[in-house]
Amino acid sequence: MSIRILPREVVEKIAAGEVVERPVSVVKELVENALDAGARSISVEIEGGGCDLIRVSDDGCGIQVNDLPLALQRHATSKISSATDLDSITTLGFRGEALFSIAAVSHFTLTSRPEGSEAAHQLHVQDGSQVGLTRAARAPGTTVLVEQLFYNVPARRKFLRSPAGEASQIATLIGQLALAYPEVAFRLVNGGRTALATSGRGEPTDTVLAVLGRDVAAALLPFETMIEADHSDGASTTTIRGFVVAPRVNRPSRSGILLFVNRRAVKSRTLAFAVEEAYQTLLPSGRHPIAILDLQVPPTEVDVNVHPSKSEVKLLRERSIYGRLRDAVRLTLAEISPWAREVGGLSSAAQDSPLEAPRLLDAPLAGSAPLQRDPVGGRRLPFLRLMGQVAQTYIVAEGEKGLYLIDQHAAHERVLLHKLLKASEGKSNSQLLLEPIPAELPADLWELAQASKDTLESMGYQLEPFGERSLLIRAIPGDLASSAALQILLESLQDLATERPGDDWRERVAVALSCRAAVKAGQSLSPEEMRSLVEALEETDICQHCSHGRPTAVLLSHQQLEREFGRK
Repeated sequence: MSIRILPREVVEKIAAGEVVERPVSVVKELVENALDAGARSISVEIEGGGCDLIRVSDDGCGIQVNDLPLALQRHATSKISSATDLDSITTLGFRGEALFSIAAVSHFTLTSRPEGSEAAHQLHVQDGSQVGLTRAARAPGTTVLVEQLFYNVPARRKFLRSPAGEASQIATLIGQLALAYPEVAFRLVNGGRTALATSGRGEPTDTVLAVLGRDVAAALLPFETMIEADHSDGASTTTIRGFVVAPRVNRPSRSGILLFVNRRAVKSRTLAFAVEEAYQTLLPSGRHPIAILDLQVPPTEVDVNVHPSKSEVKLLRERSIYGRLRDAVRLTLAEISPWAREVGGLSSAAQDSPLEAPRLLDAPLAGSAPLQRDPVGGRRLPFLRLMGQVAQTYIVAEGEKGLYLIDQHAAHERVLLHKLLKASEGKSNSQLLLEPIPAELPADLWELAQASKDTLESMGYQLEPFGERSLLIRAIPGDLASSAALQILLESLQDLATERPGDDWRERVAVALSCRAAVKAGQSLSPEEMRSLVEALEETDICQHCSHGRPTAVLLSHQQLEREFGRK
């Protein structure tokens, strides 16, 4: 087969296909150009999911009339001028391919008026050729009209989603850009109906309310951390700021983790996993956190030129950022999260509304004096009066806000997780056994026990090989009953059998042990045991969730009880 040079129109369509995958790709390129032009108001109108029409209008600096034809040429851009500029990109768009590629697969019209010009000028592109340059009426700024996208590439058009599906992707994109640029007013109109509008007043919480809704806006936790680095070229600082969202508001997918690098929306599995790991044990299985985080990284430490759509970046110090981001998010959740969830009423399901409930404090049973405690965080913790158990599963306590129901298994699970993790940090709480406990393990659990031996021993176990697939348990964590130590170890290893060791292996082992060792539902507790459990729960870093993300307690407020009994 002979080699030939492809015709120009084929080359252009192939090049356009790399940049313009679907309507949302067009909107992304055009809106990013508007932001680079200094726009403070951007309007996006679409019809047919963007296949029939896309119109992006802005009030940016505009394009000089002499530059309009040049703007539609390949590799034409005002944002870089040499190869060295690629080492320090400070704009969203820089490839010089967007307008050319879009025009190659659509009916394209560009209208622009620079500030100070008497009139706007308009340029059309038909079948890849520019058609005339005419005067037009327009306020300062730029409008790009894209009609009949992929009209000349039917193969690409038939693989697009439904108009509603394509419009949903565009709405998601505009929402992300609005969150990154709260000082810019965005407006998305779909089929004549306003689908999204932000004020542009520069208030991030207002933008979150408009984009993500009231529930997310009510659960925002401000977040900021800095990472200092010293290297051969000098010191540098990376700042991460934005919001994390309280665990009570979550999503069934990872779509709620919104990451930006220098205000560019990006995909990063590493950084997304750092956020997920910070929420580990705070969310139920199958649920994922919501976070809006912008990394301000020195331009020389980020490579944005690794993907045609500029949706992926490479960070020079990704691993150090990963660890700091995970730890800082975890600390934010530990410091601000409320303790108990307030239910909406005795006859309705539990609600996820925020509760300004302080941390839990143990108090004696009815009839005895409440126990005094030192102030924490500048205020005295409230007192709880223990009332007893319900169904040998829930501890009942009365506090100044109402009636607390504490899940004894979830509470004990969180307490054990806290102690096991502290032990693994060198604060060991191990108890030696008078007689070692022999254990013979199946082959798979034996290998797993060997792989996690150091982690188990850091948490209080002392394991000694004893034969081909046997071991002796000479010590166990201090809070575990010796009679159940072997069973807890075996069940924990079985829980871990489907997992592979990773960065969070220490926490996985602790979660497995805490779940298996915690008191169970249906287990009777003495008043002293209940008091001890409540007091221990208060001492944990994060006491509102068990290690699997379930709440440790719910609150029935005095107002709710009065409504149920018709007193109000």
